[in-house]
Amino acid sequence: MSDLTNTLNLTLYGCPLHYIKAREALSEMDLEQEIILEINSGDAVDEVIASLRSDGQLCEVISEQTLTSIIKVVKKS
Repeated sequence: MSDLTNTLNLTLYGCPLHYIKAREALSEMDLEQEIILEINSGDAVDEVIASLRSDGQLCEVISEQTLTSIIKVVKKS
């Protein structure tokens, strides 16, 4: 497992592609590895967090700005 935390910019994608791209990135990661997701603020944040949590991942918003939000995800399953 790498000690580096990758960042994935999902601001160019809409529903459901932002979740699909996040899920694809997580499928290539080891358990307990972290990834930072940049997502458009608003409903997209809630949608991605809800979907990833239903997949068993640990998610938290670490920054909210006007246009983008940053979510930290820890792979748990």
